Amino acid sequence: MLLNFFIVILVVGFVTGGIKIRFDRFFTILMLMFVMHYSIRDAVDIFLWVLMFGALMILLDNRDKIAQMPKPMKTKMFVMIPIFTLIASFIGSWLFVNVSDSVLVITLGILAILLGARLVFIHFKSHELEYEDGSPLVQKLCGLLGPWISGISIGFIGTSLKPLKIAYAIKLGKMNIKKVYLGNTMSTFFAAIFTIMWHHVLVPGHTASDFYQTMLMGMAAWTGIHFMYELTTLFFKPQWQKAFQILIGIILILVSIKIFALA
Repeated sequence: MLLNFFIVILVVGFVTGGIKIRFDRFFTILMLMFVMHYSIRDAVDIFLWVLMFGALMILLDNRDKIAQMPKPMKTKMFVMIPIFTLIASFIGSWLFVNVSDSVLVITLGILAILLGARLVFIHFKSHELEYEDGSPLVQKLCGLLGPWISGISIGFIGTSLKPLKIAYAIKLGKMNIKKVYLGNTMSTFFAAIFTIMWHHVLVPGHTASDFYQTMLMGMAAWTGIHFMYELTTLFFKPQWQKAFQILIGIILILVSIKIFALA
């Protein structure tokens, strides 16, 4: 069991370090299922803690930037996003509790294909990382729908869909990547916290002991994954990133076959 745990944190930390994913480490769910043999529901519950701690770390890194935001933006960040994600995460959590394991597995397989395709085919050019003012329509859609999508998705299957949402915002909306990333991180943080609460309350037979075991496993997983992530970034050269991203995308698409087999 301990060896399997180290395999999980080494692989997830290395992969996410290579493709620069700091918090929505979707691969963790797959590794918990296939290496540590957790059920999909337990894997999602553990991953919620990994997701929450990762988002919290990024928010703390950006606390000065958040403090300097204008009041309307702070109201959105600390009032509207929590309200929207509270409701949305309940909807997603209710679905999580009431659908069959097969539905969750099929959803996971579809996500593996979509995220894999995103890694293979969508890459950002240097000028796309310097956009300032994006499409007003896309900005409104992202600002309004982003917290709802994150809340429902995290409540249902654990992931915020960050890679897909950011690709849409940058490629089609020409939005500023730092603003999009920070907004998605805030939505993810609140949605993860609320989902942890909803899953504990809504899942039948979920005890305090189950909650603490999941929390400790999630904390240990995040700590190990983040350490491996930081270690990887010290040695991983930027010119390797695109090829490595394509390779991981192909692997994700292939792994979807094994995921669907579980259904």
